[in-house]
Amino acid sequence: MIYRRRARLTHRKDIPSLGFDEAVTQLGTCGLQHLILGIVKNTQSDYRFQLFLSPDASRVVACLGVGRQGEHPAHTTPD
Repeated sequence: MIYRRRARLTHRKDIPSLGFDEAVTQLGTCGLQHLILGIVKNTQSDYRFQLFLSPDASRVVACLGVGRQGEHPAHTTPD
């Protein structure tokens, strides 16, 4: 599965991600051959989310978030 390979690459390149491994597991066990793909971007977030919907768009099968390559979410420290 291509997303299993993408998960390994994301980990290897130390790209921040959310729910990638869980999404790969869900995709591997959902039993569906066809899915609808969606992307959610937000200018207020460092992540872009990939949605995997059932063929009739009635449910979310899996979701993962990937941060921008080379950029980690900002952390603030108290003064």
